[in-house]
Amino acid sequence: MKNSEALKFFHHMATAKECNPQSVKLAHNTDYTSIDATFILQYADKNSSVLDIGSGTGLTINKIYDKVQTIECVEPFKRFTDFITNSDNVIIHNCNVYDYETTKVFDVVTLFGVMHYFSEDEVIKVYKKCYGLLKKGGIIIVKNQFGIHETVEVSGYSEENKTNYYSSYRKLDEEMDILKNIGFENIEVHDIYPPEANRWDNTHFYAIVGRKPLDEEQK
Repeated sequence: MKNSEALKFFHHMATAKECNPQSVKLAHNTDYTSIDATFILQYADKNSSVLDIGSGTGLTINKIYDKVQTIECVEPFKRFTDFITNSDNVIIHNCNVYDYETTKVFDVVTLFGVMHYFSEDEVIKVYKKCYGLLKKGGIIIVKNQFGIHETVEVSGYSEENKTNYYSSYRKLDEEMDILKNIGFENIEVHDIYPPEANRWDNTHFYAIVGRKPLDEEQK
């Protein structure tokens, strides 16, 4: 699975007539973004610059933008970002993470429900880019579903979403190893959702938090 395949799925969603802020919630009638927002704000405050990758329709962004200094949103589909609150401290970039370029560095980088749409080779590239976009001592937060016993690959038609769907839910310890190998330290795992959020017996939602060392340059 490549990210390009996943982007086709989201293009279909973004161009649908019925596109709305909840469209990006693939498990219909569930929205845990209040939990996401509360968790992010354990690591960010009014003095924090935040970079959010894969912002979607801003369900989480709209809950935290007024509680941080600045937040930059990287989201390929403008139709999604039309739902993000218009604020002076919110900057939107309608591009893929690979194409996002800046001279800024951030206190916090967040990737929520994003990384299972990348292959392992692509994941390494994205995390290396995030490492370079963080200030020394900065925080990366990755919330995702992860395979419990093995990597779980999904490829094919989704009855729930009425289109082809692609994702790769890597094992939690493998994802942590990737982050460690890139240079992140003090890596912690948090089980932030209620049990009913984990609908499948072979995957589980976790949030991984890592820190860029204060005394180490990008590897």
